[in-house]
Amino acid sequence: MLETTLIALQDITLEKIFVDEGRKTICEELPHVIQQGSVCLQAGLCISSMGRPVSYERAVAWKVVDNEDNAHCICFMFVNWSFV
Repeated sequence: MLETTLIALQDITLEKIFVDEGRKTICEELPHVIQQGSVCLQAGLCISSMGRPVSYERAVAWKVVDNEDNAHCICFMFVNWSFV
């Protein structure tokens, strides 16, 4: 769904993926991801890295840590997604 290359993957930001409502939701849930390690998000819309609109039934966000347990990044998995 990301429609990207491994090199371009590091340049994908929340602003590029989530539309306004999704960005608001993830910003509200971000403290839970940091504290609990993961969170489930309800159905919504997002944008692929190639600019194509995508709907999804559910998304999971989780914190990735390095060897010293410092937060490295947040990953997302979109369930039952499709281009709209």
